[in-house]
Amino acid sequence: MESKQLINKILRDIVKNIDEYSRDLLLAESLDVELKGLNLWDENGKRYSIKNLMDCDELPSFEATDRKYVLRKVNLKHVDDGVMIIHLSSRKADEYSFSVDNTFEVILKTFSTASYEHRERILLWNELSDEELDIKISEFDVNVESIVQKISENSKISSEVLVYIDVFMDLEKIENIMEKEEEKLVLWLHPVFLFSKESTLKGLLAYELSKYDKSLIEGHYPDILEYCKEYRELCGKNLKIIEKIREIAVKRNDYDILKEIDQMNTI
Repeated sequence: MESKQLINKILRDIVKNIDEYSRDLLLAESLDVELKGLNLWDENGKRYSIKNLMDCDELPSFEATDRKYVLRKVNLKHVDDGVMIIHLSSRKADEYSFSVDNTFEVILKTFSTASYEHRERILLWNELSDEELDIKISEFDVNVESIVQKISENSKISSEVLVYIDVFMDLEKIENIMEKEEEKLVLWLHPVFLFSKESTLKGLLAYELSKYDKSLIEGHYPDILEYCKEYRELCGKNLKIIEKIREIAVKRNDYDILKEIDQMNTI
């Protein structure tokens, strides 16, 4: 097979066969990709070592021998430094083939304990340019201000409530921080919630403000449950407030909410 045709075929097979998270990172073209163990041989036995994507572009044209290529692992330990390392091996064969090794693994450093949804949102956050981030946060601020106003209208909270996305938070550790400053309540939200839908944000804000007015739980329990479901998806565990929501649902004969809670507990 002609060398350039072969290397393009190998690259397509890598993209096709790696895990979904690594594929998203690769296609985002935001990382330097190092290739380990990727070699082509010409008919005279000369080896051409492909160490990165630039080597692929600069590969000379020659008739390459057929080999069986195996994807061994993807190393994302250095992804925070902008580097992805893809490990392969190959051996002589009668015709070209590509497979994934039985022991294939993705080695993570960053996001090692994060759920799939958590990692996806971190990826979305990192892909935003400064201008895009400013626009998205401005839209978020307008939306959240409206939600807070509606929640606070019939509450016992007299303090001014301010809500911000904390752009300096550790992306791996999901937490929201409520601070009381004189006559103000300031809620700092983790960046992953920039991508939450409105019903989830309503529940999140009602949940956090219920620490200062517990009657908000009963008034907004369906939305709080929406937040609980997203929290579980992001963090892999349930919030304790679900049991309080269950009590309210039982009292109100809200069978739809009870069914949702039961589903959450069986997943």
